[in-house]
Amino acid sequence: MAQNLQIVFSRVPDHVDEAEFNAWYDAHLPEILSIPGFVSAQRFRLEPVVVDEEARVRYRYLALYEVEGDPAELLAAMAERQLGTRDSYAERKAAGDDGGPELPAWWDEVRFASWNCIATGERVAAPR
Repeated sequence: MAQNLQIVFSRVPDHVDEAEFNAWYDAHLPEILSIPGFVSAQRFRLEPVVVDEEARVRYRYLALYEVEGDPAELLAAMAERQLGTRDSYAERKAAGDDGGPELPAWWDEVRFASWNCIATGERVAAPR
C-alpha cells in the first residue's frame, strides 16, 4: 500500500443522472493517474451513518487515491496539468484539451472537496 492518500469528496447536482456522473468520473480517473506519484484510485458511494445536521454540503461520493512522494509536489503537478480545481479543469477543457472526458453541461454545479492524508504511523492490521 502507498504511504499516503488523497481523498476527494464529490456531490453531483440532484438533476444529474448518477450513472452519467459515474461514467464521467470513471473516464476522468486516468487523467489523475497519469500524474507520477498517483498509484491507484477507487471510488465509493457514501451511505450516511453518523450525520452532522449542521454540515452545509453533504457529499455523495468519495474517490480514494493512493499516493507516493511529497504531497506538495503532487499538488504542484496537479496544478501544472490544471487538474487541481474544478475551475482550472474547466479552463483546461476550454483551452482545447481533448484528453479525458468532455466537460459535462452540469460541470458548474458539481462540488468537490479534497484532502491529503499523511500517514501518522504504521498501518495496523487486524489479527487473523
